[in-house]
Amino acid sequence: MAEELLNMESCFVLQAEDRADMFAQVYKKLLEQGLVAAGFLDQVVEREDDFPTGLASCNLAPGLPNLAFPHTEGCFVKRQRVVPIKLLAPVSFKSMVDPSRELPVGFCFMLLDQRADGQAELLAKTMTFLSQADPADLRQIFAQTDPAGLYSALREAGF
Repeated sequence: MAEELLNMESCFVLQAEDRADMFAQVYKKLLEQGLVAAGFLDQVVEREDDFPTGLASCNLAPGLPNLAFPHTEGCFVKRQRVVPIKLLAPVSFKSMVDPSRELPVGFCFMLLDQRADGQAELLAKTMTFLSQADPADLRQIFAQTDPAGLYSALREAGF
């Protein structure tokens, strides 16, 4: 992954009551960092409701947390970034495969891109990384409990 897509200041480890709380916490930090515009929070919540991004991790390796890849329209994004979010307790996301199914998600990769087709490209890059990474590296990434450790584990695994 390109160096600029991942930044330690945009790696988060959060305790969130639910998905809305997680989005609100991340939005506040991303807004302070100048990565997103006002309106991003409402749009990412609406897009997740309409087009769920939860994904079961069972095809990657056993014992990994379920994942989500939230994103929204590029007009609400100021800088391209992949934002890793470790959740200390899982929150519920609807499955992108079967939207009637709720998944307990323990890790998110929020995708920020100001280009119209940019999120699809970032999703493809992130999914390629996940599918090609050594399962031991993935376990190491998902086990991190602080942002610096999360950033380092992702870098060491080749993200």
